[in-house]
Amino acid sequence: MSRSAKLKRQGGGVRRLLSFLVVLTVGALVAGFVAFAFHVDGLAAPEDLPKADGIVVWTGPGGGRLETAGALLRSRHGERLLVSGVNPSLSEEALSDLVGVSEDKAACCLDIDYAALDTRGNARETAQWAEALGYEHVLLVTSAYHMPRARIEISHETGLLRITPVPVRPDVPSDWWRDRERFQRLFGEYGKYLMVVARGRGEQEKAREPVLPEAPLSESDASG
Repeated sequence: MSRSAKLKRQGGGVRRLLSFLVVLTVGALVAGFVAFAFHVDGLAAPEDLPKADGIVVWTGPGGGRLETAGALLRSRHGERLLVSGVNPSLSEEALSDLVGVSEDKAACCLDIDYAALDTRGNARETAQWAEALGYEHVLLVTSAYHMPRARIEISHETGLLRITPVPVRPDVPSDWWRDRERFQRLFGEYGKYLMVVARGRGEQEKAREPVLPEAPLSESDASG
């Protein structure tokens, strides 16, 4: 066999390998997305919801979050309620109306976070709030599709806080593979979820890197 024929054969083998790897990767991503979508569709709060130190609700797309959190506060499932990621244009009075608590209840037990701009910010503010109050266990209220990423983000900020998820589902659930809007939302969330997982692994690998001891200062270094 000539040299050119060998190179051509090897090139064909490389192309076939690359094609196989692409198909394998795409298949894994598709299978992962389907598993993710069915998982979040099946999420539900525990039937016997435990009482916690506090309650946290993260604002964002998907109705029912604030109302659910307000009901938990009224039923004394937590001492205080943090609403994280509130639009600065929304007043405290308007927010308390949306949450469904009285002015007295809001004055004593409603905390508002205007600083968080995204899920990572929500997690950071939640961790700081819980630490400041000495809370070890909180109920986390957010949309069901958002819950997996929310829990990972909190674990990145603090691994000491116990989280009981309270996922909020659509009032009229629909099959995600038939509902174009839900499909697009789930697919976008799946991509964000993968990025958060990858970022967490990268941070873990970086944390494992050995820290080399500093070289001792020589007399010349110390003098000048």
